[in-house]
Amino acid sequence: MARVRSPNYPAMSLPASIEAARKIYEKEHTHKADPEVMAKALGYSGINGASATALSALKKYGLLLDEGKQLKISPEALAILVEPRDSKDRAKLVVAAAFSPSLFSELKEHYGETVPSDENIRAYLLKRGFSPSTVDAPIRAYRETMELVTEAKKLYDDLASGRESPNGHESETGASNIDSDQQPSPQRGMQRRSANSETPMRQDVFSIEEGAVTIEWPALLSPDSLKDIEDWLTIVKRKISRSVQKPDTDGKPETEE
Repeated sequence: MARVRSPNYPAMSLPASIEAARKIYEKEHTHKADPEVMAKALGYSGINGASATALSALKKYGLLLDEGKQLKISPEALAILVEPRDSKDRAKLVVAAAFSPSLFSELKEHYGETVPSDENIRAYLLKRGFSPSTVDAPIRAYRETMELVTEAKKLYDDLASGRESPNGHESETGASNIDSDQQPSPQRGMQRRSANSETPMRQDVFSIEEGAVTIEWPALLSPDSLKDIEDWLTIVKRKISRSVQKPDTDGKPETEE
């Protein structure tokens, strides 16, 4: 009798896959690498059934990209890893990643935002051709993934409604809630101590027509920290580009979405 083969699905939940992507990023950053190298970054001895399944899950969520015969962390995965956990952009990327696997997109379409009981999903998946011996794995992965989606959507809704983050420093637009005339005027090349540590901090200001752009960083950095900052600046550049205005048909400035 032929073996029953279940339809394709990610063997790991999105939270587990994000943590796996973090391990790869810490070892390889955004460099391309052979699958065996990626598997070793996850703690496996090389490519085997377990490591291939893990890498496949990351690809299904869009966290890993195929580059010929090699793999690399995707821009979306990079943003999820380096953006603050209370970032609206990160929340949107988490939700998009959650429904990248076709099975999870199908389940969301069938059940909506509310996850039903395991028994309900099990009956649906068995009718879809899943093997009774493997059907519990995708149910568990989907439930854990939807828990993260719920958390991300709540954060997104809170920010969209204009609620401030607990520290009161950032609103939906990411702008400081302190009036501009109350903020100290930073100086180019200024060095000071961090408020939270004894680490000396440096600050630089670049003046443009619309105002001043300020960046601050620890005076002493490790090579790995510098690489992390470079990756983060790539994300910042993408976010800043959304503020660029272009004239509409009436010649008035129009903010790009």
